[in-house]
Amino acid sequence: MTTITLDKAAAAKLAEFEPVSLKPYFECKSSGVYYIAIEADRDGNVTEKPPLRLSDPIELIGRGIDGAGNHYRIIKWRDSYTRQSKTAALAMAEIGTPQCWQRLQSHGLAIKSGRRARELLSDYLQADGATTPYTVTDKAGWINGAYILPNGEALQPADTDNKAARVIYNGDTSQQAAYTVSGSLEDWQREIAAKAAGNSRLCLAIGTALAAPLLAILNEQNGGFHLYGDSSDGKTTAALVGLSVWGNPAALKMAWRGTDLGFSNAALARNDGLLVLDEIGEAHPKTISKTAYSVINGKSKIQGAKDGGNRTAQEWRVLLLSTGEYSLQAYMERTGEKWEAGQAVRLPSIPAATRYGIYDTLHGHQNGAVLSDHLQAAAAQYHGAAGRAWIAKLQQTDRQAIQTAFDAFLATLPDLNSQAARVSRRFALVAAALELAADITGLAVGVGMAGVKQCFDDWYSLNGAGKYEDRRIIEAAAAFMARFADTARFANWNTDYTDRDHAGYKRPAQYHAASMADIDEYWIIPPVFESEVINNADTAKACTVLHGIGWLMRGKDNRWKHKKRGKGRFYVLVGVEPPEDDTDND
Repeated sequence: MTTITLDKAAAAKLAEFEPVSLKPYFECKSSGVYYIAIEADRDGNVTEKPPLRLSDPIELIGRGIDGAGNHYRIIKWRDSYTRQSKTAALAMAEIGTPQCWQRLQSHGLAIKSGRRARELLSDYLQADGATTPYTVTDKAGWINGAYILPNGEALQPADTDNKAARVIYNGDTSQQAAYTVSGSLEDWQREIAAKAAGNSRLCLAIGTALAAPLLAILNEQNGGFHLYGDSSDGKTTAALVGLSVWGNPAALKMAWRGTDLGFSNAALARNDGLLVLDEIGEAHPKTISKTAYSVINGKSKIQGAKDGGNRTAQEWRVLLLSTGEYSLQAYMERTGEKWEAGQAVRLPSIPAATRYGIYDTLHGHQNGAVLSDHLQAAAAQYHGAAGRAWIAKLQQTDRQAIQTAFDAFLATLPDLNSQAARVSRRFALVAAALELAADITGLAVGVGMAGVKQCFDDWYSLNGAGKYEDRRIIEAAAAFMARFADTARFANWNTDYTDRDHAGYKRPAQYHAASMADIDEYWIIPPVFESEVINNADTAKACTVLHGIGWLMRGKDNRWKHKKRGKGRFYVLVGVEPPEDDTDND
């Protein structure tokens, strides 16, 4: 008898032909997802049972994980209404729960209602299909080199491979249908962008829309602009023109009405994008204040998680374009609220009116109202193409080219204090975007920068070079003195006060020989000075500011408060109005 010895390679090859036992399996076909079970007869013969249909076709194309470490299955299906292929991230923690079935059905997918069918479908969704890795994100913007629109569309670099496309947007889709393309880029250039030539506010609106994706590239802070003026001067039209860069402007525009949490969610969905809030007069002042801080600061509130601890804080980058009848400072003060320096720097107020409402030139139209009607109709018809073309260009543009355009605008400005300098960087971002996007907008090089420079000059002429906090202190003191200097709130120097709203004493010029002739002194009691005159600002800072312009006297003992015999100590202002600044008259 001959014995045959097999080496390891031959034995392995022979093992390939060993019988394989049948096992149950899932199958996804064009007609649906099926489960194929097996059964054995009395003789031990194993056969497949007829397929059990579980649902409409649901292809499992990968697995994903989000920034918080949550895991997902990435599913793909064909929409029964549009016949288009769609993808979504299905949270593994929800698979098998009513929320899971509801979400699948919300996508138009029919699933069997029986308990056994849903148990099997749960097994399929968790364990079957491909394991290709995906990134799951709940915010739009730049992710792995791609730019994600809030409708889930991933705009990819032209020279990339398919790996960069493995990003699934799992955030707010309430305005998904608004991020669409209508008409061609040439249509948009001709009917909308061309009208921005010579119109600084339209340049600002289009430039702000284009500048939003540059925040991450240049590592600039969140912020924006507030356009204010009469209700009929075209502010909303400018906002719609800016939104036409990205999609249907009427659907994308949001009102100031809402909660700060709602606005935070909206900002997250527009990460690296533009957020427009129209008509500030419809909002509560506290909402405005909270929104300015939460949205522009780019961080969500700390919120508790269901299973204990806190949810992962969300962050975003966004440019905000706001409109209203009044400047933000004026609006807040009319309702008794404060508009702090940090808010004013992040969201500067710019007057909308120029020559014809927001327009400097009408481009052949009869008046500003007719031009506004044209722009609104055109924006409804032509939108979305410019934003996609702009992202494609940015994905091929070197960062240094963007920085160079940014620096070029700053070089045109005078030396600025820290607060004005921070505001100027936002204008520079907008100017850089317009210059680099000249082939996208169709505007000649230099036109966009000139328009933005005009907007900056108009803001600067109203806000000056002085620090915002300093101006607020001086303005508050001037407003108080204008109202009360000649009223009974100030008692005569040599008499006791009689008014119950006593503010202090008026010391006529003849009683203080050492002071300037014909200028009265106002001795103000500390509680009134601190709460009304300087409007609860930091007292030491306010005294320094008012003394620095020659309005507040310092005492002989180098203290801010002066002693009046038998009456206590007082702050002393020399004159009803702050001393005039003649530096601009040279």
